[in-house]
Formats: sequence, C-alpha cells, structure tokens
Amino acid sequence: MKTIELDSTGKSTAFSQDQACLNDVFQEILPIVFHKLKNMLTPILGYTQMLKARAGEDFTVKRLAKIENSANELAVLFNVLKDYLKTEPALQRSESINRIVRGLKPRLKEMAAAGKIKILLALDANVPEIPLHAGQIRLLLLNMTANAIQALQVKTAPAKEIRLSTCLEDGYLLLTVRDNGIGMSAEELNGIWAPFYSRYPEKAGLGLTICEKIIANHAAVCRATSQPGEFSQFEIRFPLAQNFPPKQKKSADMDPRSQS
Repeated sequence: MKTIELDSTGKSTAFSQDQACLNDVFQEILPIVFHKLKNMLTPILGYTQMLKARAGEDFTVKRLAKIENSANELAVLFNVLKDYLKTEPALQRSESINRIVRGLKPRLKEMAAAGKIKILLALDANVPEIPLHAGQIRLLLLNMTANAIQALQVKTAPAKEIRLSTCLEDGYLLLTVRDNGIGMSAEELNGIWAPFYSRYPEKAGLGLTICEKIIANHAAVCRATSQPGEFSQFEIRFPLAQNFPPKQKKSADMDPRSQS
C-alpha cells in the first residue's frame, strides 16, 4: 500500500520537480491549444456529416462514419479540457458539502447503473458548512466517481460499491470516496496525478488532474491509498471555516445521516 498526498499549495508528492514544471506548462498552454483545436474540429465534423448524408456508396458511408466517430471522441476530449480550464480559484461561500453530495446522488446512480454498482452515502449530520465552490466540488465528485466506476467495471465481484462519506476528524472536514474495485499498484498510484495519465486508452487522463486543481483551490489536502485487487480510497481534508476569512453563513444543514 502506498500513500500520496497533496500539500496546501496544491503540489502533489507524486510529482518530481520536472513533472511539476510540466504540469505548470500544461496550465499555460492548454487554453490556447483547446481554442485552436476546437475551431479546427468543428468544420471537419460538420462537413463529414454533410457528406455522409449525401453519400450513396456503402464503402464511403462507413469511412465517413469512422471519421465522424473520431471527431466526436475529440469533442469529448475538448469538453474534458474545458472542465480543466474552469477550475481556476473562484469566489467561495459557505456551503453544505452534505447537501452537494445528496444533490448529486441521482446523477451518480445513473452513472453507476449500467455496471450494477451501488452508490452508498454515509453523511455525518454534524459536519458544518464551510467555504466551498459548489460547482467545483460537484465536478470533483463526478470525476472521482467516474474513475471508481471504471475500476469496478473491469472487476468480477458479486457486490460492487462506491461509498461517499463525510465526517469531522482532527479539526478538518473529511470527504472520503472509496470503491472496492481492482485497486492500484504502487507504480500506478505514483502516476495518477500526472496530466494525461490513464490506465484506460479510451480515457483522456485528465480527471484526477482536474481534481488536484480543485483540491488546491480549496486549500485542502488529499491522501490516496489503494490495495491491488481490493480497493482504492481518496480522503480529502478541507479546513474548517475558522481557517478562512469570516464570511456570511447560511443556516446549518441539519438533515440526519443518510445511507442507501
């Protein structure tokens, strides 16, 4: 088992100095690359669809369909890059992380349904509201759950589960995402925060890179642990409100602990 942490500056202990510099470079060039490539892709996809509609020969239709599929896959990648570019530090306000998690439950269950995966919530009612960017936290949860689903889809097991839990621990709000999927080796765990790293060729490899930025934006710390063939777990520790400048608070979320 290996543990990797992000410090409060957002630097991952998984990164060497060279890798950290490379990540900084990606943050500089990605907006330009994304804009230019998207502008180039749009006419390719549009003209391909027009030609496909007019083509009568089966051979031509099939080849145009392959071009269209490739263009659509690139469009998906551009959407991932767009999410990455949206994760710059933003104004935070007092929010209930429990409410954010519960609000996402229908979407998470829909994502997990095809793999017959259960989404379990264990939300501590004593968790207070803290300064959060709600949109970024939703993106964080969606990306981490998507990764867990991928790990569970390739595992043969009678019970496939993803557990999202919150609690207070040692003066922090602890958000945990755990799955009983295929797990990761120490070598794989060392690479997960690097841009474009993925064990699955069809994936862009930016999901956890986006998560890393979101975690850093909230001055939080993440610890990732895994055991091959058993589980993967991500523990994110958010500082409580007293560690931030005072802000207007809403009424506390007093809903009881939910579990399903």
